[in-house]
Amino acid sequence: MHRNAVELIKSFSGKNSKIFEPFFCFSEESRITDVEIYAVGMNAASARYSSKWEIWKHTNIILRLKTNDGFEGVSGVTSNHEIKFSQELLLELQNVITDFLALNTLDPVEVGRKLEKIHPELSDAALSSIDIALWDLAARKAKLPLYQMLGGEENSIEAYASLPFYDSLAEYIKAIDEYAFYGYRVFKFHVWGHFEKDIQLVRLINETYASSSYNFMIDLEGEYNFDEALKLGTELDKSLFLWLEAPINDKLLTEYSTLKKNLNVPILPDGYSIYSPEFIKNGIEKDSWSAGRFDVTIIGGISKALNLLIIANNASLPIEIQSWGYTLTQAANLHLMLVNSRTRFFENPMPSDAYEFGIKGDNLVNKGKANAPKGDGIGIVVDWNNLKNADFYNKVNAKVNE
Repeated sequence: MHRNAVELIKSFSGKNSKIFEPFFCFSEESRITDVEIYAVGMNAASARYSSKWEIWKHTNIILRLKTNDGFEGVSGVTSNHEIKFSQELLLELQNVITDFLALNTLDPVEVGRKLEKIHPELSDAALSSIDIALWDLAARKAKLPLYQMLGGEENSIEAYASLPFYDSLAEYIKAIDEYAFYGYRVFKFHVWGHFEKDIQLVRLINETYASSSYNFMIDLEGEYNFDEALKLGTELDKSLFLWLEAPINDKLLTEYSTLKKNLNVPILPDGYSIYSPEFIKNGIEKDSWSAGRFDVTIIGGISKALNLLIIANNASLPIEIQSWGYTLTQAANLHLMLVNSRTRFFENPMPSDAYEFGIKGDNLVNKGKANAPKGDGIGIVVDWNNLKNADFYNKVNAKVNE
């Protein structure tokens, strides 16, 4: 158990981190004086990921912390709900902010440990919001991009186009052609979740792109049983398909292990519903995956992500960090990718411009590469005045006792 953020940085990076102590310290001068929470949703970002599911509406929950000495920390967590936008996470954050501020610490590791004792029911998404904003705040004070504070040196990573579910085979082919024009060479499919339909797509891809320079992943969203997953997996051309994702329910670690041993393509879990240290350790012990998966914004933030990466790296297990969501969500995950050499790809949801609303400056992805933002901290500049023009919008100011 790491006592604070400085210890965690050293444990993860192996580098001297004592120079960062001042940027996590609490004082009257560094006290948080203003808290803003936004719920922002764009209809253009709505999508289905399986024919068995309803349309998902994505709400960007943005937390903004301002300090007495003129700094700020920002986070964004993409909240996913079927059919309608939700401000549930906004309300949860609003209810916990007073207790958070009363802790009189700006260290994200200390804050997380104490908040979980005070509020054992606190969601991982709410904890992520606070944790990421505090890491952003500290890195801004250090005048460094977050990935550099965490010991990273690479500033870019290959991106793939993560496609929503389409109703027809022709639409998948059209999407590949469209996004290849923008420099993507790797594509992920979200499919029907029915073997008879999905196998048609797999065979079409095998035939159409056999001699191309493209690569693909297929995400089954855990909708298959073991026999169906094994049957579909044997049809994947290993020279084209980089991995088979979420073929069955994440809980079935033994079955995952059997799939991994019997298929020629790498096997990855879903990673959205189960991602605890115990789960990662169990998956490693059973040799269940070729690589693990999680999203820093849903597991409790940067602090917990670093701990999971330490476990995975010690076992030489790659982690393909997720990054589906609005730009603030994507950027937090990108910084973790840039410090984790075993992460190969950045997942960029399509159409990407739907997820970039309310952001100033350059996009994260250019010509198939995800690039570190140029600013300090997470590095994303929010157009605060434009947020109210979203299709769904709410803002609350949490009361700060001075």
